[in-house]
Formats: sequence, C-alpha cells, structure tokens
Amino acid sequence: MDKIQDHYDVVIVGTGVAGLATAIYLAEHCQATKQEFSILLLTKSSINATNTQWAQGGIASVALESDSFAAHVDDTLAAGAFKNKQDVVETVVQNAPQALKDLLRWGISFDKNAEGTFDLVKEGGHSQKRIWHYQDSTGAALQATLVTRIHQLSFITFLEDTALVQVQKDSNSGFHLQLVAKEKLDQINSLYLVIATGGLGMLYSKTTNQSIATGDGYLLGKHLGARLRDISYIQFHPTGLVEEDSSTTFLITEALRGAGAIVRNTKGKDFLKSYDSRGSLAPRDIVSRGIWMEMKNSGEPHVFLDATSLDSSFLSSHFPNIIRECSARIGVDITKDWIPVIPVQHYSCGGIQVGPSGEVAEVPGLYAVGEVSSTGLHGANRLASNSLLEGLVFAKRCAEAISLSPSPVLKSPSQFKFSPIKLKKIDRNLLQAYLTEFAGIEKNTEGLMKGLNQLLTHYHEADELDHWNVLDWENNILYELGVCVFEDALAQTANSGVFFNRDLASGLLSSSLSEN
Repeated sequence: MDKIQDHYDVVIVGTGVAGLATAIYLAEHCQATKQEFSILLLTKSSINATNTQWAQGGIASVALESDSFAAHVDDTLAAGAFKNKQDVVETVVQNAPQALKDLLRWGISFDKNAEGTFDLVKEGGHSQKRIWHYQDSTGAALQATLVTRIHQLSFITFLEDTALVQVQKDSNSGFHLQLVAKEKLDQINSLYLVIATGGLGMLYSKTTNQSIATGDGYLLGKHLGARLRDISYIQFHPTGLVEEDSSTTFLITEALRGAGAIVRNTKGKDFLKSYDSRGSLAPRDIVSRGIWMEMKNSGEPHVFLDATSLDSSFLSSHFPNIIRECSARIGVDITKDWIPVIPVQHYSCGGIQVGPSGEVAEVPGLYAVGEVSSTGLHGANRLASNSLLEGLVFAKRCAEAISLSPSPVLKSPSQFKFSPIKLKKIDRNLLQAYLTEFAGIEKNTEGLMKGLNQLLTHYHEADELDHWNVLDWENNILYELGVCVFEDALAQTANSGVFFNRDLASGLLSSSLSEN
C-alpha cells in the first residue's frame, strides 16, 4: 500500500478486471508518450477481493477459422434478447483479439491442448468454441496477471481497505472524494473519476458475488447525476452449488455444461429440452427460468448437474477447482455423483448509462467500466464469458479517452466541505429477503409493490445511527439500490431476457424462451 496524497489526476474505484486494466492502460500510455498522470487505485477491501478473482469460465474471443466475428455478434444479440446495442456488440467482439494479445503480453497463461494450441471451449449460448480459459480458475489467473503488471508500472498508487463514501463535483470540473479507512474520514480531489466497483449481489440472500458487491458505484454515480439504465435486469446463474448457511454461493461454471454435463431433475430427466431445443446449453436466462419452474412444479429444493459421463481425467485437468470445492464443501465427487444446484443471483446487466468509452454524458470527467456500467453490450441477458471481455475492452477505451482529454484545472480543492453522512440501522438480512422473494427470477406486479412498500416501511421505522461504520454505510446503499431495483422493475412494460413479470406474459414462459 502506498502513501496517499491530496490530489490525483485520475481516481479509479475498484480493483477487478475493469479497474486494474484501466490503470494499466493509462500507465502504459504515460510511459509511451512521456505524459504523466497521477493515478490512484482505490478499493474498500484488499486488491484481490473482487468478483474477477472468482470468475471460473473465461474470456470470449474469436480465434478459430470455423468461427467469425459475425457469429459471436449473433450469439451475443440472441442471448441479450436483441435489446443490445449492435454497434457496441460489434466493437467489443472485434476488439477481443487485441484484448487477448494484451493479456498474453502481460503474462497470462491460458490452457493449451496436446497439439500445443490454445484449448478453446464452448459455453451456453455460444455457437462455437471461443472461450479462452485457465482450467476453471480463469479469473484468479487474470487477477494475478493484472496485479503483477500494476506493480511493474509507475504512476499508479493503490490504496486498500478504504471506501469512497461521498463524492461531489464542483464548478471547476474537479471531483471531491470523501474516504473512510479504519473509521477515519479523509478527503482527496481528482480531475477524473472512474467507477469500476462491480455488481450488486449483496442485494440477494444467495449470490455468486463476493461480499464487496454492495452496489456502491451505482449510487455514487447516481448521486453525481448519472442515469441508471435497466437496473432490474439481473441475471441469475443456473448452477450455483447448494450449500447451507452461506450467502455467497460457489459457482459451477457454464463450461462444465459446455463440455457435456447435463442438468437433470430429481428423477434423472433431462428436462430443459422441454423449454428449449438447446437444453443445458441454452443461454442463462432460459436455463435459470427452466430450472426455477421445474423446482416450483415438482416441489423439489434443487436440481442436479450430471457430469458423470465425462472422462475423469478430463474433469481433473479442466475442472480441478470444481472437483476440490464440491468435495470439500458438500462431500460430492463430481466424477461419480450428481451435483445439487439452484439458480442464484449472478450479474447485473443494467447499470450506469455510458457512452462508447465508458463516459457518463451527464457528468463530464466521470467514467464507469465493468459490471457497474450499462454499455449496451449485454442487452437483457449476458452471454457467458462476455463480461471479462467487456471489462478489458472498455478499460482500454476509457484510458484512451482520458489520456486524450484536455486536462481541466482544479482550483482551490481544499475549500470544499462535505455534509455529515446520516445513516439508519438497516437490517441487511431483511432487505435481502424482500429482494429475493419479490424481485427474483419470476416477478409479479403485486409482489413488486409489496416488496417496495415493505422496504420503504423498514427504512421509515429504522433508528438513526449516532455512529456508523462502512458496513452501516453499505447497508444504506443496499437499501437505496433496492428501491431503485423495485421501481425499475415496476416501470418495465414487457418481458425480455432475464426480466420476467408474470403479469406481463400471456403464458408461463417469457418471450425470450420462445424466441430462443
């Protein structure tokens, strides 16, 4: 950890793929052009406490002759229920090979096959093998590579265990940031602010997200004047490991289904083909909703993922982390036993509305990259392994935009004074219960209104805190974001992708199920 100063050219909040890559690209630009930027990389936990660290699947990028940019674009649009921005999809897909080249230049290792070529695999929603991976721990390999590169570069200061709790923008184009570390408040200033804080998984009782995913960046951006788009488009991953007494759920990667594992009900039936001809390889919204409906109709608490038909040596070489975790957590040998799974909250497809370089039009100098942003890539449902790719591509575009921008002059930065932060005692478990029950995979209008009213009542009746810590602040952020999710869900007029309100459908299945 480095010593903090009171002013930086660029402050980047979040140390997952998007935040780290933005810092790297900016620093590399500084080295190449002799242009200097002071860059602060800020995280409220440790630098490796990110969702990126736990990403299993991989990074999607066309490489094989049998594949094409057009096919990757088509797969992304189809998975997103065609609510994606096609120009954004094309840009990301076409920039994917260069992003992979950058990662290889920075030292990442991807799996290779017996012939010595990269071992690309197929995941749900993809028509071709185009997923670059390192076993089933691609995120950990990516995080380690980026952190190593960070330490090799000048211009970057990183600060851990420090939360950004308030931010204001003044008439002189500068950002004023209030930080809290070890219950002590501090203040710094910056010319540019990049929000890369990840997702909002802690809104739900069960999530694949890590505990840092409390949605801070969405609200920090909103308070500055940014627009939140489709914040109720929340993707549930179909295969979260069934465990007791754990809010963060271990993810069973989509690549296991891509390799041939089958989702079965308790009677052993491959039931997903009743919902979509692609069965277990359909996009996540379809598989998750199919599993949820099967559980609802049968009364069973979960379904199973069956990988026992796959060669045990193949499983050991490609999925060692899943083998180890399933054995340690619930005593299941995936080479012999079916894996109990349920859909769990996974990814936010909406977020802070941004432009082609991650810029926020309403707030000059503000950028958002990664899951916290709404770029238009995902539409109404994220295609597997497009998220790490999006983080890399938009990190580079964000860094280029900042490096080419004329630097504003920040006048009298020390004169700004923040208002005291007033918080209430929010029960996170209760809040999560409301979101899980009323804003989950399947919704209805009455339930959404009930959940919103219960959330508002809880806040109204909550006691004000005389003293607060970061956890209290996070709980208040989650409350405000929960209200946004309910209000956005109630404003939706049609079902699409991950969003399904039974009252908007003529039958049990969403339009996404029938279209795909």
